[in-house]
Amino acid sequence: MRSIIPFITLFLFMVHGCSLFTDNNLEDPVARAFEQYLYPADLEKVIPTGTNSQDSMLLAKRYIETWVKDQLMKHRAEEALTEEQMDFETQIEEYHRSLLIFTYRQKLLQQKMDTVVTESEIHSYYKENPNNFLLNQNVIKGTFIKVPLSAPRLEQLRRWSWNNREEDLDQMEKYCLTYAEKFSDFNDTWVNFSSIKVQLPMKISDPSRYLRSYRNIETSDSLFRYLVHISDHLTEGEVAPVEMVTEDITNIILNKRKIQFIKELEHRVYTDGVTRNQFEIYH
Repeated sequence: MRSIIPFITLFLFMVHGCSLFTDNNLEDPVARAFEQYLYPADLEKVIPTGTNSQDSMLLAKRYIETWVKDQLMKHRAEEALTEEQMDFETQIEEYHRSLLIFTYRQKLLQQKMDTVVTESEIHSYYKENPNNFLLNQNVIKGTFIKVPLSAPRLEQLRRWSWNNREEDLDQMEKYCLTYAEKFSDFNDTWVNFSSIKVQLPMKISDPSRYLRSYRNIETSDSLFRYLVHISDHLTEGEVAPVEMVTEDITNIILNKRKIQFIKELEHRVYTDGVTRNQFEIYH
């Protein structure tokens, strides 16, 4: 490949300076594989506008090497395969047909399919299919605090955390902004219990059983105290709360609409074809 470097340099000059050629027949090739030639104009198409000389050189070198390998593999395949094995006309026609139909369907789906999914539809689907949304892990709502052992008023912090009243949460948040290493209030959002448990310096061997028995966790290591209040929980195997699966349900409903839309589209096209005598089925 070393012999092509001067041609790459010539190519870069043409890309970043004035183009010396307007036709491949007037260009010196930068590479040859059997009877196929690669020209500077071909390289120019794959180098983004504004690319600096160093990057252009690297991109050109990579493209040339890939092109040569492809040509060599193509030649080897042509030698090894029979005419029948190399006949892809049927596959190409099939792919073209499928691509046309797919593009047409997508255009109509974008233009005409209703993509608005209401809360009522979501809740109805959720109630009708609860077993489709069973939790595969424990989830909780509550608060998590990690505070240095040297922080003041830890007893007061514990009371705020365990009470979990609105006024206590306000006081706790102000305290944690000043003293806490980490504070999370997820009373309005379900989180995986494992994401909290992994931050604690204690081992909980049976999380589901633990959640059914305790609402508060307090533990320490050599530097920090950890306080967790669990305001609500659901364990593995229970039905997930609707707010956790809203996006999944929305996608399911939209996919069902898409399938129905395509089915109705194909039926209309078929019926129209019958009416217009656009096809015949011979027996």
